[in-house]
Amino acid sequence: MKYIDKIYGEFELSGVIEELINTSVFQRLKNIHQGGAIFLFNPKINQTRFDHSIGVMLLIKKMGGSNEEQIAGLIHDISHTAFSHLIDYVLEMEEEDYHEKRFEEVLKDEKLVAVLKKHGFKWSQFLEIEQYQILEYPLPNLCADRIDYTLRDLFQIGKLSNQEIDWFLNGLQIFENRIVLKSEEYGKWFQEKYNFLVTDYFGAKENIEANIIMTKIVKRCLEEGIIEERYFHFDDFYLIEKIEEKINLSKRINELKERGINMEELKMKKRIVNPEILVNGQVIKLSEMN
Repeated sequence: MKYIDKIYGEFELSGVIEELINTSVFQRLKNIHQGGAIFLFNPKINQTRFDHSIGVMLLIKKMGGSNEEQIAGLIHDISHTAFSHLIDYVLEMEEEDYHEKRFEEVLKDEKLVAVLKKHGFKWSQFLEIEQYQILEYPLPNLCADRIDYTLRDLFQIGKLSNQEIDWFLNGLQIFENRIVLKSEEYGKWFQEKYNFLVTDYFGAKENIEANIIMTKIVKRCLEEGIIEERYFHFDDFYLIEKIEEKINLSKRINELKERGINMEELKMKKRIVNPEILVNGQVIKLSEMN
């Protein structure tokens, strides 16, 4: 099948990748927004876990990652719940890892397992996602997941152009099976963009307000038995539908807006990057340059 990605361009996808994308458990990600509740407040910010998951796989492909690592990239977010990290805020999970705790359960999906088996893979070999270092490498380093959501989110809000993204992608290199950068210039550029993402997008008033308001509403609905935790295992629109069976969601959102929001109520995971730069065959942290 032909797939056109907003930031990486056009690709022909086939075999195990195409079949995994077409499973219902993966298609579900089309209805899970990357930015949590912000799309309810700003419909233009509507990138999804589906877009991001395919993007991560494509980036790994562009970097020369193995077929197995491309599969890992494709399915790494398959257990994300409705509104992405909203359930972490509702249940006060500081590590924002609810989806990781469900990963094994979702990975055992019958159709997903069947596709993997057909192509000679076992579901269990993808259980430890951290083994794929191009895909996942601990902060403050770079990895395909971290790079894709940074580029994709900033592109979506109009802070990056395709030309800038193409320039940066040319600065990526694989060294000892992980992503490093070719020069200090690329490192400074990405660090600046990532800092903007964390402080001016994740930490923006609009984003914080949206997630605080929806956290309050969802937490109250859970307490009153209007919804159940398992409803999060479907998608954004399913959860909205269940809430709206009992309350007027738009009216409740507006009421909370009018009361005002304490921005300190939302505790988000702290994120910083310190990219590795390849210099004369040696890797040096950006902070150690000069």
